[in-house]
Amino acid sequence: MTLHRSLLPRAIVTLLSASSYYPTSSTFLVPRKHFSTTTAMAVNAKVIDSHLHIWATASESTSDYPYSSPDQTPPPNLQNVAFPSALLELMSKAGVDGTLIVQPINHKFDHSYVKNAIKTYPEKFKGMMLFDPSLSPKMAIDRLEELVLA
Repeated sequence: MTLHRSLLPRAIVTLLSASSYYPTSSTFLVPRKHFSTTTAMAVNAKVIDSHLHIWATASESTSDYPYSSPDQTPPPNLQNVAFPSALLELMSKAGVDGTLIVQPINHKFDHSYVKNAIKTYPEKFKGMMLFDPSLSPKMAIDRLEELVLA
């Protein structure tokens, strides 16, 4: 299975517009300004955080998931707070059902940390990649297919 080029603009627009709306059924969306936790319970909707970053802990960054460069290392007070299980605990306390993870700059174009989190918790996390402008159009499509279809 491959992702056809013509789907890219539609996929990007869908991801961008999704951040302004919360789904309440498969047929319509409620604008965020009209949304509340009470509304979500009344219509049985899921509460989705539409923009969240995760990054490797200090120990993970020295092994499997290095930061892209020393200047991309989070401040010490944030280094060990944005890993998946910690965020799942916070999401649970806040009544958040799922989240769209936006690729953090800490890992630049290495999506392995986000990809692993999505694979580990597919019912809670979905992801958005960080586009590498240095790639040719063909390499960009190949990279997108690698991430989406893996």
